Amino acid sequence: MNKNKEIQREGQLFIFSAPSGGGKSSVIKRLLQELDDIQLSVSVTTRPMREGETEGKDYYFIDEDKFKALVKERALYEYVDSDFGPKYGTPREPVDKLLRQGKDVILDLDYPGVQQLRKLAGDRVKAIALLPPSLKILRERLEKRGTDTSEVIERRMQMAVKRIKEAAFYDYIIVNDDLNEAIKEATAIIVAARAERKGMSGLNEFLNILEKENDGNL
Repeated sequence: MNKNKEIQREGQLFIFSAPSGGGKSSVIKRLLQELDDIQLSVSVTTRPMREGETEGKDYYFIDEDKFKALVKERALYEYVDSDFGPKYGTPREPVDKLLRQGKDVILDLDYPGVQQLRKLAGDRVKAIALLPPSLKILRERLEKRGTDTSEVIERRMQMAVKRIKEAAFYDYIIVNDDLNEAIKEATAIIVAARAERKGMSGLNEFLNILEKENDGNL
C-alpha cells in the first residue's frame, strides 16, 4: 500500500533571510532545482517591469491603486508600503493555492516580513536565517563581487549587523561557511518539516488501516 494515497499534507512556508552576500540566492536556487513540490513565492510590486522580466514569474506588476486595494482587502501575507520607493508584497491567493496542493513555498524576506507571516500563517512558517561565518568574510565576499562601491559596501555591512541581531528570533540558523553544506542543512530542515504530523490529513485513517492489517499477526 502506498501511504501517500492515504495521507495528504498541506504545504509549509519556508522563509530565508540573510545579509547581502550571505548566499541566500544561491541556496534558494539549488533548493528549487533539487527538491520536488516546492516553489518560490512571486511578489507583487508597483515598480515598472525591467527588461528581461516576465509577468507572473519575476513579479506581478501592479499599480498603486491595486496595491492599496490588496492591503485594504487583507489579500497580502506581508507587504512593504514605502512612500519613498516601490511597494512590494506577498499575495495570499497564489500562495494558499500551492499550500492546499501540498506544495511548499519559499519566500525571500527580511525580519519584518517574517513577523507579518507568523501573525497570519502561524506554525506553517519556518524562518531560516543564513549567516556568514564572520563579518570579515562577509566583507571579503562583497568586495570580491565587484558590483558595489566602497560606500555601498559600508552600508551593507551596517545592515548585516542588524540582520545578525535579528537571527536570534528565527527558527533555524545556518552558518554559510561552505555553500554545499549550507544547502544540505536547508534541505534537511525542509525534509524534516514535511514529516511533521501537524498539517497532515488522513493520518488517523491510515494508522487505523495499518492496525487492522496487523490484527492477529503481532
